[in-house]
Amino acid sequence: MLDIIEKRNPKLVEASVELHQSGAIPPDCYVVDLDMLRKNVKKIKGSVEKLGLNCFVMTKQFNRNPSMISLFIEEGLDKFVAVDYECAYLLNKQRANVSHVGHLVQIPRHRTMDILEMSPEIWTVYGYENAVSISAAAQSAGVKQNVLLKVIGDKDAVYTAQEGGIPLNRALEVAERVASLPNLTIVGVTGFYCTTYDFDKRKVIPTPNMTSIKEAADMFKTKLGLEINHINAPGNSSIESMHVTSQMGATDTEPGSALWGMCPQQLFGSDVGEPAQVYVSEISHYSEDTAQVIGGGFYPDVAAAPMMVTQAFVGNSADKIFIDPIKAEIPSQNWIDYYSWLYPESKSRAKSGDTVIYFFRPQIFKTRSANVATLSGIQAGRPQVEAIYDRSSNSMLSY
Repeated sequence: MLDIIEKRNPKLVEASVELHQSGAIPPDCYVVDLDMLRKNVKKIKGSVEKLGLNCFVMTKQFNRNPSMISLFIEEGLDKFVAVDYECAYLLNKQRANVSHVGHLVQIPRHRTMDILEMSPEIWTVYGYENAVSISAAAQSAGVKQNVLLKVIGDKDAVYTAQEGGIPLNRALEVAERVASLPNLTIVGVTGFYCTTYDFDKRKVIPTPNMTSIKEAADMFKTKLGLEINHINAPGNSSIESMHVTSQMGATDTEPGSALWGMCPQQLFGSDVGEPAQVYVSEISHYSEDTAQVIGGGFYPDVAAAPMMVTQAFVGNSADKIFIDPIKAEIPSQNWIDYYSWLYPESKSRAKSGDTVIYFFRPQIFKTRSANVATLSGIQAGRPQVEAIYDRSSNSMLSY
C-alpha cells in the first residue's frame, strides 16, 4: 500500500511530516488533502450528473468531518446518508441535509421523532415492525415519510454484524402491509452491499444483492402498483461501480471512501480518484527492540491482503521520509490500540518523536480517537492546516 501513496500523492506525506514535526498537527491523526479531495469530488459529481443518479454522501469513513462536509456542499453534493442515529445528530448539528437514515443501523424507537424533525428524504426499514413505529410517529407529527424497504435474497452477500432485511420471498407480503400504514409511502428498495471489487479480475462486479433489489422493485411496481423512484444500490460506491449498478437499474449511489480515493478499484484498478488521506502518529518509546507508536486510530478496512498494513514511513524530515520504510504491525481488533509496533533494524533508524505515517483504508468513526486534520495548499507546495476536529466534531486547533 505504501508505494501507492508515495507514487500518487507524495506531497501529502511530505507535508504531514513537516507539520507533525513542527507541532501543527498531533499524533494519532488522520490528515486530509483538501485540494485532492476536491478534485475527486468534482469527478464523482460529474459522473453522478451524467448518469442521472441520486447521490447520498456517506460520511462514516471520515467521521462526519465538518471541513469535508462543507467542501461537499460547496461542490453540489449536499445530500447525506446517516449510518446511525449518532451520525444523523452530528450531521444535523452542522446543518447538513440528513437525507437518508436507517440504512445500516435502524433508528431506535424512541429517537424516531427526533429523526422525523430532520425531514429525511428517505428512511430505510428492515421490516413491518420498524415501519409501524415510524408511521405512528409520523401521524403524531402530522407529516408523511417516504420509506425504502431493505430486501435480501437467499444468496445475497452480508457482512457479519450487519444482518437484517426483508427476505425476498416475503417482500411482496411485507410491502403490501407497509403500504397500508398511514403517513408512510414506499418509494423504493435498497440492499447492502451491491458491488464488490474482484482483485483477480481487477474490476468492480455486482453482488447478488443488486439482482435481488431490482427483482423486488419490479414486483412492487407490477403487482402492487407502487411508484418506485429509488433503487438504492450502495456498497463500494465509486465512478466505476456507479456505471455497473446504473446499467442494472439503480437510481441511487452512496459514495464514501471513493471521495478521498480509498476504494480498492481506485487503489489497485483503473477507477478514477486519487488518495487524499494518511494516518500520522509518532514513536513514543521502545520496549526492548520494538518501537511503540502512539495509537488510537488503527482500524484498517481490509478488503484483501494487498490492503493490509505491513510497513510505515518513519522519519523527521520530508526529504528523507521515503527512504527504507520500516516493518510495521498494528493490534488486532481484540485489543485496545494504545500503541502499534515498528521493527527497525536499529534504534538509531527510528527514534522517539519521529513521525510515523501509515496508509490504509479507514473507517474513522469506528476508532476510539478519530482526530482529523484537513490541509489546503499541499499540491501547490504551501500546506496549511485548515482545521482539526475530534470524533465529536469539536475543534482541536488549540492543541
